[in-house]
Amino acid sequence: MMKDQEDVALPARLTVRETTPDQVPPLPDPLKARRYLDTEGRYAEGGIHAGAGKYQQLVLHVRTGEFYFHCDDWRVARNPAEEHFPPSEGLWAPFHWLKVPDVIWWVIDAHFHIAERPFLTLDEGNAFARKVAPLAQTLLENLRPVPGTDSYDWSPEAASAGMDIKAACSRHQHPPKGCRPELVDMAEAVSAYPELTSARWVTLDDKQLDREAEHLNRSGLSHNRAIVEALGIAPDARDASLVGTRAWLYVHRAQAAEGRRMLSAADWLATHPVHVTADTTDTELEAMPAKAHAAAAAEGVVLVGDAKTAAHERRTRLRQEVLDELAAYGEARAAAEKQVKASRAAVYARLYRAFAWESQHGLDLSDAALGRLARMTRQAVNKLHEPPGEAGTDEEIARA
Repeated sequence: MMKDQEDVALPARLTVRETTPDQVPPLPDPLKARRYLDTEGRYAEGGIHAGAGKYQQLVLHVRTGEFYFHCDDWRVARNPAEEHFPPSEGLWAPFHWLKVPDVIWWVIDAHFHIAERPFLTLDEGNAFARKVAPLAQTLLENLRPVPGTDSYDWSPEAASAGMDIKAACSRHQHPPKGCRPELVDMAEAVSAYPELTSARWVTLDDKQLDREAEHLNRSGLSHNRAIVEALGIAPDARDASLVGTRAWLYVHRAQAAEGRRMLSAADWLATHPVHVTADTTDTELEAMPAKAHAAAAAEGVVLVGDAKTAAHERRTRLRQEVLDELAAYGEARAAAEKQVKASRAAVYARLYRAFAWESQHGLDLSDAALGRLARMTRQAVNKLHEPPGEAGTDEEIARA
């Protein structure tokens, strides 16, 4: 479903949260780890220390702006299938993310086997977070709100800041490089190569637009070499990528709507049921997209998504509802007929008993009286006096 276009609040300004001793495990003991390795595992107590991997991270909460040094508890075995913090989707892996995750985190390349950067103490970790904080602030303040959603997209500046944080977390602690020229802003790419744009973008719904943005992120430059040539970027530049595609596409679609409300074709058809029914013919369905767009435009609404597919899916769904009703009524009919047969057998059994009574003793056992009790005609009761096989079928008796 399309959301009304609205401004998205910018991320909060960054604050560095000091991690406290109760929030981190003790440092692994390198001597116990070495003894475990030297004894080929015979010193069991050192196994857990030897197995401690790169458990220290820097964590950024995009919504709140919190940035801090974090440590997983290396003493606790993790089940990969279980949820844990920080969430796996937030691990820094730039360029091909479609959305900015709420929590982003970077692994600190520290270990007691790494001479350039042993595991950080709590004080060192907090100091490192403060040192890197300006880069995290650059990342936050350069994220792009995506119109009509509550999410963000990357910009070259934000993505570059994330890369600089990753570089700072490496064992070699590389200094920041600033905005990478190989990260090309979508707006800049369109300006350099207008042919990149497609008329169909303004009619895509959110899911379709997201897929288009992902495709542009991954291959927009490699499939359109005129962009890199116009901008003077080396065609084989490492990590070259279009950035900010999703935000640009959403803005572009909103501008094309010129203030009109955007609604998915499926949602519009659901609120205008007269246009597609279970009885709509194939010919009528083929003409439906054009009629739907025209009718929506008269209401000041821009339809997005595949109207033809939406119309077909709606008719199929409505026809399935008719078939479901048929099945329900068929089941009820079968149950009713079963009950009729059981009741008819019970009525006949009691009539035959009454026929066999030798005297009435004040009871009216005439065919007319018995028929009134059995809700049958006198003639139908009378036919039951005939020998079996001559009285007729149940249906014939009922019609008498």
